[in-house]
Order: sequence, then structure tokens, then C-alpha cells
Amino acid sequence: MKHVNDLLQKIPAALSSPVSVFIFIFLFVYLFIFGLIGLAIKGLAPSSDTQLVFGNYTNVLSALGAALAAGGTAKHTQSLKDLHKKHDDLQVSLQELHDKVDKLSK
Repeated sequence: MKHVNDLLQKIPAALSSPVSVFIFIFLFVYLFIFGLIGLAIKGLAPSSDTQLVFGNYTNVLSALGAALAAGGTAKHTQSLKDLHKKHDDLQVSLQELHDKVDKLSK
């Protein structure tokens, strides 16, 4: 079960990796921009089968948005965990300092 949880923790970072973002942007350009150009110049339009294989415009854009959101959330969550750890370490240090001051004052 621990291996599954570790794998699930790595998915947001993989989705927001530069390679994933590049793939989504490439698919958007290929399917949408190239499709619009193909409408103007009939011979350049991608075939229906090709568009079916690579997905449609909405799915590509939503996947890109999800990848960027997952990456942002993963980075935010990690920085929040680091901040909480630093806060806990500071609390421990302050408590130790208070204990030392109390010992000196006795």
C-alpha cells in the first residue's frame, strides 16, 4: 500500500513536468491552430481519424490546465509542509531556550 501511495504522490509532479506541458501545447497547436489553418487551406486539415486518435480540443486544453494546476498545487503543498516543519523546529528551539532561561533564573 505504501508503494501505491508513493506512486500517487508522484503523479502531480509528472503531470506538471515540462515534457507533459510540451505535449499538451503541441497537441493544442496541432489540433486547434493547425485545424483552423486547414479550414482556410483545405488540403492541410488533419484527417478525422488523426483528430480522433489524438483527442479533441477541449480534452487537450483541460488536460493542460489540469497539469498546470496539479503542479502548482504540488509545489504549494510541499512549501506549506516545509513551512510547518520550520515552525515546529522553531517551537522546539524556543521551548528549549525558555527551559534554559528558567534553569538560569533558579
